[in-house]
Amino acid sequence: MLHIRRLRVLRGPNIWAHFPVLELLLDLGEVKDRSSEEIPGFNDRLKSWLPSLIEHECSVGERGGFFQRLERGTYMAHILEHVTLELQTLAGTSVGYGRARETEQEGVYRVAIEYEEEALGCAAVETARLLLLAAIHDRPFAMADELTRLRDLCHEVRLGPSTHAIAVAAKARGIPVRRLGSENLLQLGWGRCQRRAWTAETDRTSAIAESIAQDKDLTRLLLAAAGVPVPVGRPVTSAEEAWRFAQELGVPVVVKPRYGNHGRGVTTQLSTPGQVEQAFAVARKEGSEVLCERFITGSDYRLLVVGERLVAAARREPAQVIGDGRSTIRQLVAEVNLDPRRSAGHATVLSLIELDETVHAILADQGLTTESVPTPGQRVLLRHNANLSTGGTATDVTDEVHPEVVARVVDAARVVGLDIAGVDVLAQDIGRPLEEQGGGIVEVNAGPGLRMHLEPSAGRPRPVGEAILDLLFSPGADGRIPVVAVTGVGGTTGVARLIARLLRARGDLVGLADAAGLHTGERTLSPHDSTGPEGARTLLLYPRLAAAVLEVAGEGIRSEGLGFDRCLVGVVTHLGVPAEPVAPGGESVDELVRVKRCVVEAVTPDGTAVLNAEDPLVAGMAERCRGAVIWFSRDPGHPVVTAALAQGGRAVLERDDDICLASGEARESLLPLSRLATPADASSGPVQHWLAAVAAAWALGLPLDLICTMLETAPL
Repeated sequence: MLHIRRLRVLRGPNIWAHFPVLELLLDLGEVKDRSSEEIPGFNDRLKSWLPSLIEHECSVGERGGFFQRLERGTYMAHILEHVTLELQTLAGTSVGYGRARETEQEGVYRVAIEYEEEALGCAAVETARLLLLAAIHDRPFAMADELTRLRDLCHEVRLGPSTHAIAVAAKARGIPVRRLGSENLLQLGWGRCQRRAWTAETDRTSAIAESIAQDKDLTRLLLAAAGVPVPVGRPVTSAEEAWRFAQELGVPVVVKPRYGNHGRGVTTQLSTPGQVEQAFAVARKEGSEVLCERFITGSDYRLLVVGERLVAAARREPAQVIGDGRSTIRQLVAEVNLDPRRSAGHATVLSLIELDETVHAILADQGLTTESVPTPGQRVLLRHNANLSTGGTATDVTDEVHPEVVARVVDAARVVGLDIAGVDVLAQDIGRPLEEQGGGIVEVNAGPGLRMHLEPSAGRPRPVGEAILDLLFSPGADGRIPVVAVTGVGGTTGVARLIARLLRARGDLVGLADAAGLHTGERTLSPHDSTGPEGARTLLLYPRLAAAVLEVAGEGIRSEGLGFDRCLVGVVTHLGVPAEPVAPGGESVDELVRVKRCVVEAVTPDGTAVLNAEDPLVAGMAERCRGAVIWFSRDPGHPVVTAALAQGGRAVLERDDDICLASGEARESLLPLSRLATPADASSGPVQHWLAAVAAAWALGLPLDLICTMLETAPL
């Protein structure tokens, strides 16, 4: 019962959608003839476990629509679809697309379910299956435990908030996004137009600048030399030396590791030898070198510099709890940590508050322990530093920053050499120049977290992901190189090679993924069949590539979807017109068309589909193309061609043994077939292959004289 015969992970555009989906082959087994209203108590159990399903409109088109379908009666494949979507949403990834279609085999369904994180989507499918079985058989189901497990998995596998913001901004701008590996490294764009980002670091981030930023003492010296206000400080080798220096400076002081991040090991507002000694020990655990510097009175601000401009600023508040007169500090912290925005590490916009030795020391200074019960309204400080990674919160103050403060933090980022910098400022009023209030810059961070600016605890979110994209890509640039995708039943390898050959006329490096392997120019990178999605993804990684030609096999589309999101030109050679309703591969003709049509549906609005006018199955794909269409045909009078040209369309035709370009009423003979460097029907394939290749080159704007030169002089 509810047996998943097959689960396919379709990572690219596919027969269901232009985005990733899971495709299940689901066997309902014993419940194939039973709908939801026929199983006693099923609907009530499902609603009690997942009440949030009321938000699903389903085909009814209104809130509660899915619940209406349950009451009227619906099948388990449809229910599994909705439950899987809701589990993913509750776990932290908002998804909403699903479809369930019955196959020719009774009780067996194909189910498509959108996913954002592959591991989470697969886990949600299995949890949904077990939940439905429990609801069918009236067995208990540990809903809270399952949601906790799925949320933990989501936090583990999804992009961090900073990287996710960059990915979302890139997709909104039409820039291809690919996650490289399981960490937070993104490839943005393809070939020679690609850039890379990892959290708030880019391929422009200098390793030297990173090293400078990690060394807090070196950073302070460089900033001071550039006239940027910083606190007086120096390295110390012992707690005794730190206290002697504190006396020279005047208390209070700050003790912190020379190298470190996320506020680890930093203790502020130290005024006694005992406090300094304890703080030195804490800092020493983070590294062998320790700094002591003057404490600057004021609020803690993080200012984000991208390129040469300030893009966001936040006032940070240290971790704290407010007493209620009943709960201990430990209980109050536990309650604060229940906030779904908090998690361990940096997976969500806020971090958990940990009761470590620093917290115990700060509580002791206030005459408290974790078991103390604060009075109602009593504010209990848990940290002196306000880093979000130690449980702090943030309020957006971008519009309040004084222009002179902006100038100083931009100077700080420039002096260190960072393209993206998180500059920590202490000041009583961020709306006044630092110099006039004794404020200063206490740290410059490489790879700063963006989450406080994306979802501040108070104030406006700031488009920091978009700002980083503006740094990486010039206005209007989408990071794409021209991609030509070629599919069909037969002839695709030959057409792909001809197109690659024509594109080399510009002198650019052209990549080719075909049945014989991966090729860049005349070099073969791999001799293995590369017509699947992995071949396309691998080729588009190549950093010097100016254009790519991809032979796309149907099996790859069925099993994983396309290996790219969009193409500038999509070519369909032919499918044939079988007399039977089943294609040679055993699938229905309709299914074959749906698979091959994915390439046409992936053509960009400013792109072109190159279609065989003589094949009715191919010609029918034109209505699904968002861009233009160029037809190719050996019959210049074919009705499809005639109709298209009458409406101002374009075609590449064989006319009087010439390759002819037709546009509306205009006709231009490009080249006699007899002058081809490699004769048609020889190694280059039949005439249709040449027509398709010329049409693709024409669609890409290749000058006609270059096309002619390549046709005449560059044999295969």
